[in-house]
Amino acid sequence: MSAKIAAQLVTQRRFLPLLLAQSLGAFNDNFFRYSLVTLVTFGGLTLFDIERDMMVPIAASLFTVPIFLFSAIAGRMADKFDRTRIMRFAKFAEIWLMLIVAQGFFLEQPLLLMIALFLMGTQSAFFTPAKNSALPTLLTSRELVPANAMLSGLLNVSVLVGIGLGTWLVMRDFGPEMVGMGLVFMAVLGWLAARQLPEARAAQPSMSLSLNFIGETFRVLAFAFNAPQVLRPLLGTAWFWMLAAAIITLMPVFTASVLGADESVVLLFSALFTIGAAIGALLCGALSGEGDALAFSIAGAIGLVVFTTDVAMTTWGNPLVPEGAVLIAADTFLADRSNWRILIDLGLAAISAGLFVVPLQAMAQRRAPAELRGRLLAAGGIMNAATATLGQFTLAGIALIQLPIQMAFLMIAFVSALAVLFIGWRLNLRRGAKV
Repeated sequence: MSAKIAAQLVTQRRFLPLLLAQSLGAFNDNFFRYSLVTLVTFGGLTLFDIERDMMVPIAASLFTVPIFLFSAIAGRMADKFDRTRIMRFAKFAEIWLMLIVAQGFFLEQPLLLMIALFLMGTQSAFFTPAKNSALPTLLTSRELVPANAMLSGLLNVSVLVGIGLGTWLVMRDFGPEMVGMGLVFMAVLGWLAARQLPEARAAQPSMSLSLNFIGETFRVLAFAFNAPQVLRPLLGTAWFWMLAAAIITLMPVFTASVLGADESVVLLFSALFTIGAAIGALLCGALSGEGDALAFSIAGAIGLVVFTTDVAMTTWGNPLVPEGAVLIAADTFLADRSNWRILIDLGLAAISAGLFVVPLQAMAQRRAPAELRGRLLAAGGIMNAATATLGQFTLAGIALIQLPIQMAFLMIAFVSALAVLFIGWRLNLRRGAKV
């Protein structure tokens, strides 16, 4: 049934333009960010003579800080104004931002690129709550799971392509210039796609507009904590983002110090995780029925318990590889069949993560009252950013208390097991209420 719904949705004006606009935006975000990071890491690009080890996290923070600052205001706007108009405006603003980025690449101006990165994060902070709150307006309740599955699946693919192309192209002859032109072209396509969306009318057009981003942040978080039926799936989604950030942060050190492999294997793992998460999301969309599909979240959480535990146990006895040692490349790593178990574990863990998150996203959108939907889903965006930041410090915390790096995978398995128990308990309560 859901596969049929998904096939119908991709032919309809109320969904296809949104799918394209989000995917093109996700591609541009990562195409730009990883082009910039590659220039900093390998091309000698710097600002105020800051060391590259500091430039990279500064660049990452410049993109995520606006999510903390402006998501609450964006959520309020998504309840006050037509959500489609907000998305169109955000995509139009992206064209001008990409023109600034292109100028920064052409003139080799790192300050301009850093400012543009902050503004790109701001643009994303306004686009996302409008998109999330528009979905239940544009779609029926039974369409939300397959719609979120397709959005999540294509998002992961767009991120992967943006990362790969940005990393590769920017170091070629005239690479920065080609990146700049490509960013502008994709931004124009995204804006044209958003223009095709029908109206998604405001829920509270008479509401006043607050620009106090600190006060509004606390206010939308209070709304979320006073709506437990929405808060629960939002917390589950936030856990997914923490998991993804933790794995992305862990992989380079785990690959080098535990597996004795180089950056080509890190890229292999990144591709595997991204594609696996996309497959999991699309599987959930294709196989789920017309309900909330929480069974898929349980299956995904169980998969995370099993496969992350196996990664930890399989590599627990590996001696640590000292810094400066010769590391093996991807072809040598793949030639050793004993490493295939780790690849299979990571791929299946990624599929499990995709299965886990899609029903929770749809549930939060379905349960949020129309008059508060923009602000409640903006609270989810704030929590996603906070937990992703927390996930990035997983490695530092493990190093601080001098535990083996494999403990991070066991921690993921433990929290996933708690998620299994909690979701199972809630389903049991629901069945009991129906009897």
